[in-house]
Amino acid sequence: MHVEYKQRQQREEEVASPPRIQKWRKPDRGKVSICTDAGVFDSGGIGLGVVARDGDGSFLFAAAKRVPGEWRPELAEAMAAEFGVQMAAQLHFTDMVLESDCLTLIQKLHNPARQQDELGVLGRSIRRLLEETGRGEWKHICREANEAAHVMAHAYTGWNERVVWVDRPPNFLLDQLLQVNVTTSLD
Repeated sequence: MHVEYKQRQQREEEVASPPRIQKWRKPDRGKVSICTDAGVFDSGGIGLGVVARDGDGSFLFAAAKRVPGEWRPELAEAMAAEFGVQMAAQLHFTDMVLESDCLTLIQKLHNPARQQDELGVLGRSIRRLLEETGRGEWKHICREANEAAHVMAHAYTGWNERVVWVDRPPNFLLDQLLQVNVTTSLD
């Protein structure tokens, strides 16, 4: 499953797609960037990771959760996106920009057609959550722009418990956050 996940992600990056963000960029003022990612553990299960930042690029929260089972890559990414939007809603954030490196998921969110597969059901759930919390957007970002969420997806090894950091990032995430802030401040 791990090899299939990596191959699928590589194919998505090679497919012609709408313009994508090459590195993480701050959202417009007043918006909250919700970057999400999923990771496969060699020992089983998937990790869900979330990092949220505001229009100034300031850290708002990060969360991680590990879920048992084997999931198709795009379903794992959709689970991470749903987890991220749920966390943001629980923390009372609105006007969100969901950012994911899963092109298949972002395309499903852009096309609201009623699809009955698992990814379509999760996609509708994500859209509904974004609509309930105010204005919501979604965009595809490349893997390099999603490094902080990737780190979070691999950060927690407990089962079915979420771990959340609010206002102060965990130490293991500082390098990714500082790197982005240095990069974006030079733009």
